[in-house]
Amino acid sequence: MSKAATQPRGIYLETFFGTAEIGLFAVPTEKICLIPPQLKPRQKKLIKDVLGVEVIPTTLAGSILLSPMAVGNSNGMVFSKMVLDEELEMIKKKIGDLNIGVLECKYTAIGNLILANDHAALASSILPKRILKKIEDILGVEVLTGKVADRSYVGSLAVVTNIGGVVYAEVAEEEEKWLSDIFKVDVIPGTVNNGVKFVRSGIIANSKGAIIGSMTTGPELMAISRGLGV
Repeated sequence: MSKAATQPRGIYLETFFGTAEIGLFAVPTEKICLIPPQLKPRQKKLIKDVLGVEVIPTTLAGSILLSPMAVGNSNGMVFSKMVLDEELEMIKKKIGDLNIGVLECKYTAIGNLILANDHAALASSILPKRILKKIEDILGVEVLTGKVADRSYVGSLAVVTNIGGVVYAEVAEEEEKWLSDIFKVDVIPGTVNNGVKFVRSGIIANSKGAIIGSMTTGPELMAISRGLGV
């Protein structure tokens, strides 16, 4: 791949379905991004161009709210048991050699419970050990467990890529360092969409670019851009 192809593509503001909570509607990795079929062609092209990925239109569990239902990295993707067989079959046909697995446990919003990049994954401490092993096998990275700001839903509290991260604004300084050590990138605190602390809800990002909720203020945008390196 040429050097130009690996350069960050920048950061853009957007609204999906009349809301700035755009992170709820997408599951991005370095290679692909799951998106709702109902997104406008212009928005699909924006995601494809900014993130440098193949976009895969799909519902998950029959819903356009994709991010609670899946999480992935360059090696694979794990899905909630709520995801329909026909959705999984379609995704398998599109993603080539990526690993795919369904997490059979009582927790269904697994996208809110797992945070991952290509270096590591952080899973909620409420997930059972057999599920942690499956996540490790599918994503191909070490899986650690823990909380962020004393909250279990770690996947909704942060966004990490292979070059940076942004986390819930009220984390302690030692947690910032802990997360940075886990994911091998600098992770900084921030908010999105004019004060929303659950930053995953307003950010779609990988190491090449980011799309941010349209209500995000200038200072928030600067912090997110610095944190994600885009």
